[in-house]
Amino acid sequence: MRTLVRVALALVAMCLPVIAGAESRLVSDATQLERALSQASAGGVIELRPGDYQLERRINLREPGTEAEPIVLRASIPGTAVIHSRHSTAIKLFAPHWEIRDLDFRGDGGGNHALHIVREADHVLVEGNRFRNFHAAIKANGEGDPRRFPDHVQIRRNVFVNDAIHTTRWPVVAIDIVGGQGWRIEENFIADIAQGTPGRHGSPGFAKGGAANAVFDRNLVICEWRHTGQRRIGLSLGGGGTSPGVLDRREIGDCETCPESVNSQMTNNIILNCPQEPGLYLNRAEGALVANNTVFNAYGIQGRFPETRATVVDNLITGTVWARDDAELETEGNVATGWFDTAAYVPGLRDELIQRIGYYQERYPSWIPERIARWTQSAIEGTADWAHNSLLGQRHAPMERWLLAPGLGDLRLDEPDARPLGSGSEPPRVEHDFCGQPRQGRADVGAIQYSAGTCHLPTELERRHGRLFSDL
Repeated sequence: MRTLVRVALALVAMCLPVIAGAESRLVSDATQLERALSQASAGGVIELRPGDYQLERRINLREPGTEAEPIVLRASIPGTAVIHSRHSTAIKLFAPHWEIRDLDFRGDGGGNHALHIVREADHVLVEGNRFRNFHAAIKANGEGDPRRFPDHVQIRRNVFVNDAIHTTRWPVVAIDIVGGQGWRIEENFIADIAQGTPGRHGSPGFAKGGAANAVFDRNLVICEWRHTGQRRIGLSLGGGGTSPGVLDRREIGDCETCPESVNSQMTNNIILNCPQEPGLYLNRAEGALVANNTVFNAYGIQGRFPETRATVVDNLITGTVWARDDAELETEGNVATGWFDTAAYVPGLRDELIQRIGYYQERYPSWIPERIARWTQSAIEGTADWAHNSLLGQRHAPMERWLLAPGLGDLRLDEPDARPLGSGSEPPRVEHDFCGQPRQGRADVGAIQYSAGTCHLPTELERRHGRLFSDL
């Protein structure tokens, strides 16, 4: 009997390293990475050593994890493993309970998506990564027959940035969510997402296509950070709309003109320098809550179409809160510096006039000399720029007086009795602020609860993102 026990213990001891090896794998190159991912199972951890990983093909993740034992893909040292992809999609997730952490994704040339999340990929966590130079870094939608949509996905504490304007036939948007329920997009830094194709917009992120109970909270968006130009809109519920055949109909049912989002929220977000577009945009957003956001150098908050029924409360914005095309916006406690809703038409009108003058000058040079065309275009640009920041436009002056340097991201108080202080709801509609500080008593208007303590953006970004932000 004792001999049998010894043999059994020896066999268990021999198996332990194998089991541990199956659960945790350390990889050093793209070949090892692809092999490890193809063999992954619930509870497995795949760690990437520091270095560059050039993917030669799309990787499909079909093996499910579980709630108790997710499958984890991460860098051994945060931010030191760089995954390069020049293909349409780097990694496509089909299965639930995956965690993707601490990686640096680079789109080389034709990189469209870093992550494409589809079908049964519920409860996926994407946290602490950097996504650089993709058209649409994270894409999510339904697939299959019947169409199945991923639910309860978390996109948290990531960095999204493009080094240049992307001129492409594909949408240019950092986070592109079509359908799904219970998505949370929190504490991300998103900058310089711009589309160069005429007539199209770049966007930091949207949830549309019948998306339900989506939350955008505590994100920092800088539309124009290190490069400028083109039409750059802020965060959106509804985006630019969705084709009927790809809608998630679980919450919206069989409708002709359908809501793009249902019961979703945008709270505690800071949106800076989207000079030609609204900072927050609601397109057929049913039951939306837009609360305690700060928008500077953008045309405030816009809701469009009868399907939009939203509560807009305690936001600090340049421009106005504008209900267009029969949208219904219930507003309370907002501090908006603009006076005229229709001032938001100025950038589009300017672009149209400049384009027409250039067109006619090329076709009829004897009628419109080039010198006159240039002078006229310059006069139109100057007038539009003046209107943009004047009493007729966004009107930056009040926020520039209350805050130290809002255009540069310094939202610390410069005026001790600034109007946003204590001007919001009591009790607060949102329990925390951009830095996670509690809101108590009467809320301050905007994303920061100044009475709760110091919330300085550079310090908060360093805490959230570390080297993935600091070495940009």
